[in-house]
Amino acid sequence: MKSVVILYESKSEYAQEKVFGGKNAFEKTYEWAEKFCEGDIVKIGDCINVAVLLKKMAETALEKKADYIIFTYDDLPFINTEITRQLVEHHLKYHAEYTFQDGYPSGFAPEIINSQACAIMAKLAESNLKEAGEKPLSRTCIYDFLKNDINSFEVETIIAPKDWRLYRFAFNTGCKRDFLSCKGLQECADLEKVDVNNADSLAELAARSVKVLKTLPAFYSIEICEKVSSYAIYNPLSLKKSAQEIMSFDKFAKITDKISDFSEDAVISLSVCGEPLLNPDCLKMAEYVLSKPELSLFLETDGINITEDFCKKIKDCLSDAPKSQKNPYPKLMIAVQLDAFTKEGYAKIRNNSSSEDFDAALKSVSLISSILPACVYPQFIRMNENEEELESFFRFWNEKTSPAAGNFIIQKYDSMAALLPDRKPADLSPLERILCWHLRRDMTILANGDVTICRACMFEKSTGNVFSEDLEAVWHKNDSLLRDYIENNLNERCGKCDEFYTFNF
Repeated sequence: MKSVVILYESKSEYAQEKVFGGKNAFEKTYEWAEKFCEGDIVKIGDCINVAVLLKKMAETALEKKADYIIFTYDDLPFINTEITRQLVEHHLKYHAEYTFQDGYPSGFAPEIINSQACAIMAKLAESNLKEAGEKPLSRTCIYDFLKNDINSFEVETIIAPKDWRLYRFAFNTGCKRDFLSCKGLQECADLEKVDVNNADSLAELAARSVKVLKTLPAFYSIEICEKVSSYAIYNPLSLKKSAQEIMSFDKFAKITDKISDFSEDAVISLSVCGEPLLNPDCLKMAEYVLSKPELSLFLETDGINITEDFCKKIKDCLSDAPKSQKNPYPKLMIAVQLDAFTKEGYAKIRNNSSSEDFDAALKSVSLISSILPACVYPQFIRMNENEEELESFFRFWNEKTSPAAGNFIIQKYDSMAALLPDRKPADLSPLERILCWHLRRDMTILANGDVTICRACMFEKSTGNVFSEDLEAVWHKNDSLLRDYIENNLNERCGKCDEFYTFNF
């Protein structure tokens, strides 16, 4: 049985960095590929969607007269020879059409695809599964496509001794965040003399290394306004009713520039616990974020102040916004805080807020959806006080015919590490505590520029200020907290918090 190794060209600027034992990610991937190729190593690229990728792969296999394809990207410094060998043996032994690994970190292994099966998938991507075929490429796009009709193919897998998926490792150099994770892993392996060719040892090392687990923030929650239209019972600003601070546009723009330079790709959220539209420069701020190629905007609002003019101006800006090659998230997401299905339920959550407010919030969903399709998400924070309306909310907004076309968000209640009363109708936390996603990926920036450990600590002493300090320096001030987390040495605040298993982006 003849194979062909196909590498997808990532065009990563970081893949040229010689930080992996004096070699770069391209060189490491080619070293691996040479052990399995039977002829040329073929590189393909510039595929606009999954259908084009599958077609190119099928054509390459036919040209090379290969029985099966070993496929992956070309920027994987830790792709493992032994796992690949097992995959190939498994694929041939069981006459599989598609073989993959399950449980190891992403970037440790390729996918094996029967050439005839690849040709069939390519035809499906242009016919029966055309919608799935038109989806953009991702590191998991072939498996994601296959899932649409998985019972029609002979699929085999090898399973890792330990499931590492929970960590969401991505050991490639496709973006700055993932490159730093790879670089950190190499540095830790060199320091502790861990064999980088041993996948199990390498994964164990990654799971206890701050350099790997915490690279760059992916989610920035920026408080541009402390004001609210009405205090929801889950909003901690109700404990600080004198809060009125508003961030100026100039200061916001400086923060956004710093974020763009530091993280490159990230989601910017407005506005922690305040109502962003009560900042007179909110539209200007939104447009500034959208003007950055690798940044996405998440706007969390009560919807009361949404206007047609606001939506149209956002639409114009969105149309002109540069397209991202790295950020996997939508450019714009707007969450409207409904938290109820009826006016009575809404009033209960928002301290007897008027029925006009509920009508305005509902109307804003339809308004946003009509001007900015697929951008709006009615939001419901699940609590004891609204639990009886959860099913009705889900059934209505889940329908494609609903004003939001089936988009919605259901969040768990956050007591802010026991700062607020416990209102959870159910405890969904894992039996075993896992590493906190928010310490690893989030940064909360208050209106005065102060950065707190997390949102739950917004009333406590800051760990730095982004107006007066370097953003990277502020980010790493909390590294010791994650190290304590790894060693199961939690401080009192973290011990009271149950948000550790939730993540934003």
